[in-house]
Parts: sequence; structure tokens; C-alpha cells
Amino acid sequence: MRAVEQAILHADWLRRSPAAAGGRGGHKEWMHFCVYAPAVDVLVNFSVLDDVRPTRARHDELARVTLLVRDGGWVGEVTRYPREQVQIEGGRVAARFGPNAVRFADGRYAVAARFRDRPIAIDVTLRPVTMPSIVNNVRVGDGPPINWLVVPRLVASGRITIADRVHPVDGALAYHDHNWGHFGWGRDFAWEWGYGLPDDPANPWSLVFVRLSDRAHSRCMMQGVFLWNGPREQCVFRDRDLRVRHVGFLRPARICKVPAVMALAHPEHATAIPRELRIDGAVDGNVIEATFRGAEVAQVIVPNDRDFGVTVINEVSGRLAVRGVVRGEQFAIDGRAVFEFLGA
Repeated sequence: MRAVEQAILHADWLRRSPAAAGGRGGHKEWMHFCVYAPAVDVLVNFSVLDDVRPTRARHDELARVTLLVRDGGWVGEVTRYPREQVQIEGGRVAARFGPNAVRFADGRYAVAARFRDRPIAIDVTLRPVTMPSIVNNVRVGDGPPINWLVVPRLVASGRITIADRVHPVDGALAYHDHNWGHFGWGRDFAWEWGYGLPDDPANPWSLVFVRLSDRAHSRCMMQGVFLWNGPREQCVFRDRDLRVRHVGFLRPARICKVPAVMALAHPEHATAIPRELRIDGAVDGNVIEATFRGAEVAQVIVPNDRDFGVTVINEVSGRLAVRGVVRGEQFAIDGRAVFEFLGA
């Protein structure tokens, strides 16, 4: 896996905002991890963004950690950390936000995160076993482009502590992506993003799905399905290769909203999240059929940058079933998944 480590070192590093040196403001960057531990899903997001509020007289940044844990239902927190509690090293993966930290060293990500107000903590190391895929300069609606890097499969070890229960993590599968660029919450764009890993870790196939559209979901700007077999990306279905359909609406009995105070700005319980997301694709003799069935929802509610509205990021846990043929080989993925619907 030396080649994977070298690819990570080359591509996955914190870009940082050019505004600190007098450049363009409005930069956003985050590192996102999801761990599928036995009976527990964990989502950790480290984000740093330029503070674009008009009351700010100089360049400043907002540093936040979003932590969601699904243990019989989602619970979560979004915690902001002041400048004096934040250390970020540009040019590498090394950041500390209060007691939370992420670092890449010796071929592994180390992630430590804990709730501020609940006895829940995550301490894991994540060893990437697939090559990263990086996509630059993707236009989103009426704004400048964004960039992302994805590592669809990592192997996690460590522990998850929930009150007096310790969940050992040994060989659990995990996911990572890294996004950065200049774009504003509340602009005319939305996305659907998902990743699929099999229940059986011996199954070598991994999947990432992305679809960017306008906020009304009436115009698709780009879409793709990326497939890995073992460490290497094997096939990409793009744009006209794919047909994506929404079936019904998900009506969860409960929605976890974070930060909790933002539920006052977005109290709605009904959602436009599909009950099922179906994907069919064909290109050059390769075919895919995939169905994601949502179950439980956590909403991360973000204030818009330039108006008094909010952007809702729906994190939806469920099951993904995939069947297909790539390069003459039949494959299948059946497993837990978390799909993200922004603006839904």
C-alpha cells in the first residue's frame, strides 16, 4: 500500500484560504470521515471557512467540528472553536480544533473527536486501502468552482465510547472526502452525494456517487458514479451515461437537527429527501443498477452567507444495493451507506 500512501501525501493536504495573504475571501474547506463500526455509524467533519459577515473588519475564519453518531438513532453536535484553540498546518493534514484533531502520518489518518455536552468520544486510526480520486474546478451554479478529493475505502481501528459503553473498532470500513473552494451557502446549487461499502470487507468493490444541480433540482450540472475494485478505480459513469430517479419521499419519525439552536430557524419535519434513490448506468459495455433506501435523517443546518435563509445538509443513513458488470466481471455491493442531500 505504499503507492496509496504516496498518492495521499501528494493530493490530500489542507489548502487554506488565500484571504490570509490578501487574496480572495469566501474560501471554505472541510475534511469528512465516516466510520461504519459494528452497530454504530460515526460521521466527523472538520471545517474552516472565511468569515464573510459584513461586521468583520479583517480576515477571520470560523472553525467548526460536526460530530454525528448513529446508535439507535442519530445524535449530534456542531461546535465552533475560537482562534486560540485552533491550529491548522497548511500543506499537510494536521489540524486541531480544541480537543478534536485530525492528522495523516505513517500511512494513516488519526481522528479524535468528542462531544462537548455528552459523554461520547471517537478515537480511531484510518488506513486508506484505495487510491484517492481528485476532481478540480467543478462549477456549482452561479458561483466559482469547488474541488474535492475522495478516498472511498479505509480500514478503521480504535474505539468509540458512548457513556459507559466502549465499542471496539477493529477492521471496520470507513470513508473520507476533502472539499475546498470559493462558494457561498445559499447560492443556486444543491448536491446529492453518497458512498457504498459492502457488509463483507472481503468484497473488493467500492462506490461513490455525486450529482450537482440547481437548488430547485430542475437542472443537472454534472453527475457521476465512480467504482473501485481493490485499490484502483475501475470505471466511471458520467452525465449521459446515467439515469437518476427519486422514488417517493422519506418520512422519518424523528429528525436530529444540529446545531440544536438552528432548529428554531428550520423547524420543518417534512423533507424532500427521496425514500429511494435509483441509479442506472451504461457505458462501453459496463452497466450498473443501484438503489439507496433511506432510513434515518440528521440535518446540519447552516446559515446562508448573504441572506437570512439557511442551507440544510441532510445526512441520511440507509442501505445500498448495487449490481453491475465492469470489464466483463459481475459485481455486487450490499451494505450500510450514508447519503448526503444538500438543499433537499
